[in-house]
Amino acid sequence: MKISRRDFIRYGMTGLVVAAGTTALGRMITPRRNGNGTAIVVRLAITEAMVEMVDHTFIYHWTFEDLGNPAHLPQLPGPLIQAIEGDPIELSITNRLPDVHGFRIPGVPGETGTGILVEPGQTKTIGFLAPEGGTYMYLDHLNEPVNRVLGLHGPMVVLPRTGNTPYSRPTPNVQKLFDDLGTAPHFPGEPWKAERTRIWVFHSKDPRFNAMAERGEKINAAVFREEFLPRYFTINGESGAYASHNHHTTPEGRIGQPHLIRIMDTGMNADSPHIHGNHVYLLARRDTTGDLNIPRNVLLVDTFTDEVAQCMDWLLPFIRPPDIPGDETIPLRKLVKDELALTLGGVGQSPIMFPMHGHNEQSQSAAGGNYPQGMVTGWIITGDLDGVDFPPSSPEEKGGPPMPHDQD
Repeated sequence: MKISRRDFIRYGMTGLVVAAGTTALGRMITPRRNGNGTAIVVRLAITEAMVEMVDHTFIYHWTFEDLGNPAHLPQLPGPLIQAIEGDPIELSITNRLPDVHGFRIPGVPGETGTGILVEPGQTKTIGFLAPEGGTYMYLDHLNEPVNRVLGLHGPMVVLPRTGNTPYSRPTPNVQKLFDDLGTAPHFPGEPWKAERTRIWVFHSKDPRFNAMAERGEKINAAVFREEFLPRYFTINGESGAYASHNHHTTPEGRIGQPHLIRIMDTGMNADSPHIHGNHVYLLARRDTTGDLNIPRNVLLVDTFTDEVAQCMDWLLPFIRPPDIPGDETIPLRKLVKDELALTLGGVGQSPIMFPMHGHNEQSQSAAGGNYPQGMVTGWIITGDLDGVDFPPSSPEEKGGPPMPHDQD
């Protein structure tokens, strides 16, 4: 029996996200350096895939495919592009769909930043130098916002060639914050390391328009903006418990191991992520034109809105949660050892996990489900400041059902 590419993607793979971009982009970032000055080669294809939602419904999407990956699987969001500032990048895009599509990275100089067009069946190659350090979103800019929202988007991360921050030109207060990590009394532990990074791509979907694209119908951008009604909300293509328990998405480390969270909103709804256990530092925002704003005064927040088609960066300090009472000189594994030993409702209480959920109420449900079936995840503290991990929970059942996430 012959199976079309679309059916192969639908039936030949398993897991929540059929176009499995989550693993690729959520993976801890390791700087990719070119010792010999040769170009980083990125080969993408614009294609299609059926993607499984949290309620096991499959929805048609346009997607990017990493042709440099031997598996040649479409990914949603698209594959992570990463580089060091100044690295030459050779990027080719092949359009396997029947209509013209585009490619743009706002904030990159030249035609890459303004956008190129790729005709059906065409492969177009562009070369550029990796821009200054920061978080970037690449996307199909045609028929904005339709092509982006139907799946043609992904992250690009550029690290500066020098310095201890994520940016080439940090403001004095951002520089001071990173200098303090691991040295100041408020930030005991370690400095930030590039591999302690997570990417959160927030997205919203109205499957009515995905179905129109699957039927080959033209979608009017004005109608799309007016009638878009989100049914699914995702982080890195996943919702609910799937996003909450994906270790590629969830920051994880011991007290004193700060993490950078690079956030981008590729959907149609402004999202206001709210984090428990620690406040976070708002480091930078990139608007739809590509302009990067690194604030002079660093804000300490527990909730902040990421606007549509924009990026923002958070520093999660991984300090000891101030809401845990007791002597701060006693390691948590000793101070709350009885709590860490518990297994409640079959869920071990070690390590310690705090939720992250959105304060945009509708983003917390999906397909008519109850909270938390939408845009929700968390972060995990695995051990104490002295480098010792928490003990495992007892396998015995010692309590009632697990408590629901706080919805403050």
